Amino acid sequence: MTLTTQFMTMISMIAGGIYIGAAMDTFERLFHKRNKRSWLEYGWQSAFWITQAAFLFFILYSVNYGEIRVYIFVALLCGYAAYRALFQRSYNRILEFKIRIFVSIFRFLKRLFDIFIVWPLTTSIIISKNVLLWVYRFLYKGIFIVFTVVFYPILLLFRLIWKLIPEKIKKYLLHLAGFYDTIKNIIVNKWNSKNKDE
Repeated sequence: MTLTTQFMTMISMIAGGIYIGAAMDTFERLFHKRNKRSWLEYGWQSAFWITQAAFLFFILYSVNYGEIRVYIFVALLCGYAAYRALFQRSYNRILEFKIRIFVSIFRFLKRLFDIFIVWPLTTSIIISKNVLLWVYRFLYKGIFIVFTVVFYPILLLFRLIWKLIPEKIKKYLLHLAGFYDTIKNIIVNKWNSKNKDE
């Protein structure tokens, strides 16, 4: 490995250490509300560190074809320490600023979505429901009125015919109706008792 390659490797690893510090702060800021006692925490942490290790190895492979030396880890630690001492506060401020901008844009888009999609759709559903309910009530009342107008004269006619029927025939018809009701009740009771036995 030439001196130029070694120098480029150290510079790359110092930059990688700075990147690791920034990535850790970003990860902690974005996922600070997670349950650290959950088993998902191990998944998050594993995925994070595997991704960072793969990225650093890609940089190392691009510079010196993946040759690992002790000074590589020293350069990483130096880069991480430099980030903590020099860049962490500024980076966190920039990160918070970008998060606020993103949240503001997201809330603005959500408000537009609510205004132009959710609210019209909800209003349309409510109006359609009210219109259908009004049509149902109108048809129900209309049908009731029609039946009343049509069948009321027939009811009056039956009452008039009933008044003209002699008393003996009325008693016979009432007795016959009572007989049929008795037969019906007996059949229904037997059917119900049979179903209960089964």
